[in-house]
Formats: sequence, C-alpha cells, structure tokens
Amino acid sequence: MSSHSELKNSQDVHLRAKQIKSLIRSLKQKIKKIEREGEVAPANCHIIRYQVNGKGTIYWYYKLQAAESIFPMATNNEKKTKYKYLGRAGISAHIDAVEKLTRRNLIDELERVIQSLTESYLDIYIGTETE
Repeated sequence: MSSHSELKNSQDVHLRAKQIKSLIRSLKQKIKKIEREGEVAPANCHIIRYQVNGKGTIYWYYKLQAAESIFPMATNNEKKTKYKYLGRAGISAHIDAVEKLTRRNLIDELERVIQSLTESYLDIYIGTETE
C-alpha cells in the first residue's frame, strides 16, 4: 500500500474515532441534563397496575415494583420490600413515579447507546490493526 493511501486511511480512522468520541460526550451531557431535571427511579423498576374489588366496584391502583427489595416497608422502615404503593391514577405519587421512571428509561437507553458507541470506537482501532 502506498504511503499516501496509508496516510489517508489513518486520517479517516482518526476522524471516525473523533466523531464517535464527540457523540459519546454529547450523550453523557444529555444524561447529566436529565439527572438535573429531577430524581431518577432506581434501576430495574417499573410501574404495575392492579385491581381491587370492593362492594360491587372495581378500583385500579398503581405501585412501583423493583427487581429486588429496595423500598422501605410502610409498617417497618428497617425492612425492605419490592413494592412502593403509589395509589390511584393521577395522584401526585403516581405522577411523580412516572416522571422518575421516564428519566430512568431515557438514561438507560442513552447508556446502551454509549456502550454501543464505545464498542464501535474500539472496533475502529482493532479493525485497522488487521488491515
């Protein structure tokens, strides 16, 4: 391979790597912005809807569910549970949990993209070693 094409290839590699690093920085800034907007729900949580039957009427309630017991129990703060009661649709606890969970989901997705871009960044340099 001529030195001109090697130089061009080297410049191309560095340009692609620089673009990826720039995008990663930008995504990390977006994560920080989301975190500044308010509290973020713990990882591996989701909101579940459940019904309670009472005197001929069905009531719908919501709770935040975690993969592990992380929430203090209502009856004993020293013990932990997987659930945090939110109440009925639209009350402040429910809306607050939805906002926190939305921020968590946005951050999780941005972190997945950052991980993918980090692998792409490594691929650029690993790929050039075999060329």
